[in-house]
Amino acid sequence: MYCLRSLLLFISLTLCSLTSVATEKITLAKAPSNTSLHTVSALTPDTISNRPPPTEIKRLSNLHSLQDAYNRYITLANEGAWQPIPQGKSLSFTDQHIQVPLLREKLIKLGDHPPVDCEQRQDPLFDIDLHEALVHFQTRHGDEADGILGPKTRRQLNVSPSLRAEQLKVNIARIKRFIPNSDRFIHVNIPEFRLYLYEQNNAILSMKTIVGKKKRKTPVFDSQINRIVVNPSWYVPKSIAYRDIIPALKKDPSYLTKVNLKVVSGWGDRRTVIADNDIDYDKLYIGKNYQRFWEAPSEGNTLGQVKFLTNSTYAIYLHDTSAKRLFSQNKRAFSSGCIRLEQPRKLADELMRMTHGWKHEQLDPIFAQTSTQTFTLAEPIPLHVTYWTAWADPEGTINFRDDIYKQDRYALSTRR
Repeated sequence: MYCLRSLLLFISLTLCSLTSVATEKITLAKAPSNTSLHTVSALTPDTISNRPPPTEIKRLSNLHSLQDAYNRYITLANEGAWQPIPQGKSLSFTDQHIQVPLLREKLIKLGDHPPVDCEQRQDPLFDIDLHEALVHFQTRHGDEADGILGPKTRRQLNVSPSLRAEQLKVNIARIKRFIPNSDRFIHVNIPEFRLYLYEQNNAILSMKTIVGKKKRKTPVFDSQINRIVVNPSWYVPKSIAYRDIIPALKKDPSYLTKVNLKVVSGWGDRRTVIADNDIDYDKLYIGKNYQRFWEAPSEGNTLGQVKFLTNSTYAIYLHDTSAKRLFSQNKRAFSSGCIRLEQPRKLADELMRMTHGWKHEQLDPIFAQTSTQTFTLAEPIPLHVTYWTAWADPEGTINFRDDIYKQDRYALSTRR
């Protein structure tokens, strides 16, 4: 099949007088020999005792696919024939337009569309094959997979091969440094807006996440989740209080009631609620027994029904959220730095099963209450928060995401 597709492509490119490029699907790519990347397939029975652990094999496979993609984009860049798709009306299935052949040509070169003959290559009809290819392209770039050539998809398609190669180079370096020391861990990839839970080196759970805004970035760090708090209350951090709460309260004295916040002093059993008339702005987050904003446990609590604490020096944790609607967005940089989870209850169930042997239903009565309960994990679960804007999925498909915090740009600027 691979040879047949390559032959068809060669004939098509020759007949159409186009530059020959390797356009086999990215998932079928083979990595070139590279002394810095070990070839997983080279393992033999004689070397089986030295086989890397499964996590390392997957990481190396990821690196192989990325290295091969890097070489492909360098080839496209050196050809110097990357023609941008001009701005214009949105195009979709069954449309006929002069831009359709250019769109098809790009997707063939990128490996999203199978090779076609010269006549179909020049066809202005937006056919079903082109629709499916565009959906594939949109999916691996983290955009809405609607099969419509609109402004956002045009922008992604018009990124030059040289820029994609630089993006791949930066992320190859990052992934080389990613070496989990356990066969069970949590991986949150910030630009992907997604969390994965691994057990025995297999992803057993995946969910959407919401990460920090551009001005309140979620940091890259390694830590361990060591506690689960069910029905948490929320002590508003000083940074959020000064940026958001205090300005709003000064404008609207009823603001705290609207957002279910109170002002308290003291801790634990000695915590006391300050009446609205007794709020002292000079004592808010200032002094030994400072006053601060607090939200009681409830279904509508900002942290939702559960949060996951780490031993990190960062004041960052994973938690539920009352703003579930935000998970319907493709780009989800909305938080103040913490990581909000689409399915936090499922993560709690799995972590309690993995560390305490609990069945999933054992947490039901605890979640049904409103009192706060904290569980210390007998075996903390490693947490790795990464910033990968390019990676290969388990099938070898190359994925790209936007550089939301401009870390790629910074990494490239420091290398020049």
